[in-house]
Amino acid sequence: MKVLQLKTVIQEVGGRLVHGNGNLLVEDAVIYHLHGVTKSHSIIFLDRRKPFHHEEIEHLQPYVIISDARDCKERYKEASAVIEVENIRRAVFDFADYYRSLWRIPIIAITGTNGKTTTKDMIVHILKGRYSVQSTTRSRNAPRKSFEYLMRIDQATDVGVFETGLGAPGNLRYHCDIFQPTIGIITNIGVFHLDKCKTMENYIEAKGEIIEGLKNKGTLLVNADDENIATLPLRNYKGKLVSFGKSPDADLRAADIRIDWNQTTFKMTYKDKQYQVVLPCLGEHQAYNAMAAIGAALDAGVDIKYAIEALKSFNVLEKHLQVKQGINGSTIIDDSWSLTPGALKEALKVLQSIAGHRKKILLIGNIGRLGDHTKKTHVEVGDMISEQDIDVLVTVGHNARDVARRVADKNNEIEVHSYLNAEHAYYKVSSLLSPDSLFLFKCSNTDNDLMELKEQLLENDER
Repeated sequence: MKVLQLKTVIQEVGGRLVHGNGNLLVEDAVIYHLHGVTKSHSIIFLDRRKPFHHEEIEHLQPYVIISDARDCKERYKEASAVIEVENIRRAVFDFADYYRSLWRIPIIAITGTNGKTTTKDMIVHILKGRYSVQSTTRSRNAPRKSFEYLMRIDQATDVGVFETGLGAPGNLRYHCDIFQPTIGIITNIGVFHLDKCKTMENYIEAKGEIIEGLKNKGTLLVNADDENIATLPLRNYKGKLVSFGKSPDADLRAADIRIDWNQTTFKMTYKDKQYQVVLPCLGEHQAYNAMAAIGAALDAGVDIKYAIEALKSFNVLEKHLQVKQGINGSTIIDDSWSLTPGALKEALKVLQSIAGHRKKILLIGNIGRLGDHTKKTHVEVGDMISEQDIDVLVTVGHNARDVARRVADKNNEIEVHSYLNAEHAYYKVSSLLSPDSLFLFKCSNTDNDLMELKEQLLENDER
């Protein structure tokens, strides 16, 4: 964070200094109930309804409290300075708005059901050779992180690249109010987060909040082949709209996508010129992620040939369709980062592309965050798997049993095994693995039992 004088902060948040000196310098800002205080000279936005434990941060004096408590002078008398405001939430946004206004830099906001982290990492990989970049850490993209990421921007920052996670309606609006992005990306919209959004229509609408967040003047990159994105009010967007996909009308258009054991290649057409793109990662979906990343990088000022060349050395985050050596001489495709119907569909494409004559085995766990749509979605996933050319399906978990039942009912050529816990599944899976098998392990990294099972199935030198 840029060092600021406290009196400037007081003016920007519309506050009143009730204790301390307005000439104090501040070097960090946090929202107390969302972030830890780690530095001295910090501004602490404190909701009067939240408890405050001054003894935990006494060693970080001096610090400043900004609060909407009417007795804040007495309540927070241990602080070096206290500022009273009418509304703490409004004060947070006023400060974020002021701080963002200090930096006339591109900020890229990425949303989508799948591909956010990979697309973000691709953009950062392209840009970091020429620019100083602030970005989301791994996939820690919850709304509460946005303010923290904004505060990391300082005089050395050239570009910001941030994922904008969505768990409920209003989340993207919050991200955009904090970041005020100049470039937005919607990678795709599939089935997810229906526990809070309740309906698919609500979820699509919530993803569309990024359009509003760009304020009709930024660049918006969208997946041209996504049917749910097509239902958003894109025709009314007054900013720059850029599409990517296999569609003939896409601005960045992919063709001849090929997947082998260690890379994905495709031909990309942009402004009537064709380019060969080589990605050291697996999946047709990676072509989409790459086109979104290239499009964003172009808008941030990077040459297209430079961007394409940079992606040749991109390293995908672990647990994203990584080919590993398993027990019994088997080969395992580790895709245990997240599990959604869309991500599973793309992983199955990879399995089919590289399996050859090997026995194709799929293991999946429960699909989370579906609310009232849990059973319906698992049955639909069963329908999708039943149409696949695979030999064995293993499911682990209560909800995943609905997948197994559906596949068993619809395709008797697929050998189906269903277990309620990972310990019982181990013995069956280990008996299936051999040098002639290719095993796709698909789950969410928050499923600790399945993550432990995966480690048991990897060769010792892979652990």
